[in-house]
Amino acid sequence: MEYKVRFANPAKQYADHREEFIKAFDDTLSRGAIVNKEELWKFEEDFAKFVGVKYGIGVNSGTSALDVALQAAGIGQGDEVITVAHTFIASISSIYLAGATPVLVDVGQDFNMDTRLLEKAITPKTKAIMPVHLNGRLCDMEVIMDIAKRKGLIVIEDAAQSLGASMKMADGAAQSAGSFGVAGCFSLYWAKALGGFGGSGMITTNDPAIAEKARLMRYNGENREDRHFYYHAHNFLMDNLQAALLQVKFKYFPQWLQRRKEIAELYHQGLGGVAQVQVPHFGDPRFSDIYTNYVIRAERRDELAKFLQEQGVETMISWGTPTYKEPVFVQGGMPRLVSAGGDVHPPAGGLPETEKICREVLSFPMYPELTLEQVQYVIEQVKGFYAQ
Repeated sequence: MEYKVRFANPAKQYADHREEFIKAFDDTLSRGAIVNKEELWKFEEDFAKFVGVKYGIGVNSGTSALDVALQAAGIGQGDEVITVAHTFIASISSIYLAGATPVLVDVGQDFNMDTRLLEKAITPKTKAIMPVHLNGRLCDMEVIMDIAKRKGLIVIEDAAQSLGASMKMADGAAQSAGSFGVAGCFSLYWAKALGGFGGSGMITTNDPAIAEKARLMRYNGENREDRHFYYHAHNFLMDNLQAALLQVKFKYFPQWLQRRKEIAELYHQGLGGVAQVQVPHFGDPRFSDIYTNYVIRAERRDELAKFLQEQGVETMISWGTPTYKEPVFVQGGMPRLVSAGGDVHPPAGGLPETEKICREVLSFPMYPELTLEQVQYVIEQVKGFYAQ
């Protein structure tokens, strides 16, 4: 159907910067700079500087970033990694693929890891915590890093949706997503706040050993200087052309983040008084959210989504089914679930907040090219639905 307000609009962004994209494309390909060249190195350097770390390692997706980071950090057979159930399946699958066992804790009102459950989830087998910074909001990294330090655990951040998000620490300094743990893993999928033309990703770290291992592991384990292979690994390298095109977008990224915050505030003002809707503004001044997604919790969510579609507003439900109820888990390999009451037995009982969120979440259009008129149209339709 023809939407009045698209959920995402990459064509508009391309049109706005078309000449710059074409120039980057032509400059890169006319030099034959296809793989592992200056465009990638420069983008990695600028990305690391933006996050506030020493190293950036470009890969072909956010999933690959998680795969490489976990293995580079030494996560493997017999280890447990604590993460959340309310996340894209890749967060959990990457733990399985590293040979480790995921332990899933419930989330809080802000969709992120309920840090009160962390110590309940730790066992002698626990080796790492993987916080997932969802929708452009950080987990409470002050608490997570304190627990990790006390318990001797590794922290690997799933920062796929949080590039540019930050939080103010106890010393007053702001720290960015991807700069807390031994590694941060970002998705640069086309629909993200900074998205390529297809799939790309980035690993960030301050650890030179992890940076070096990740560089080799993204390229079949090969050191391109001495031409020897040091690991059994996959080809996860970011294409040089993707890096060149992402670098064009990266120039505009700070102003795009500001525009996202402006749009979020418009939604907040317009929907804050609708009793049947909870908007994602949580009132904690420590956090600077970037609203990769604008996700509400709504009564009669499915009816609202259907109504908005009929009115020409494209929305998305992420996710309507708890991950642990997906066939891949139901058929075998069910992870351990930890709620406020401790381990969930049987697992089919689920995690209360995760279950509730899956029934209520709805993502609204959120991208810098949205106009005031389009945002107001979405708001009016939501109000109209609940006024019926």
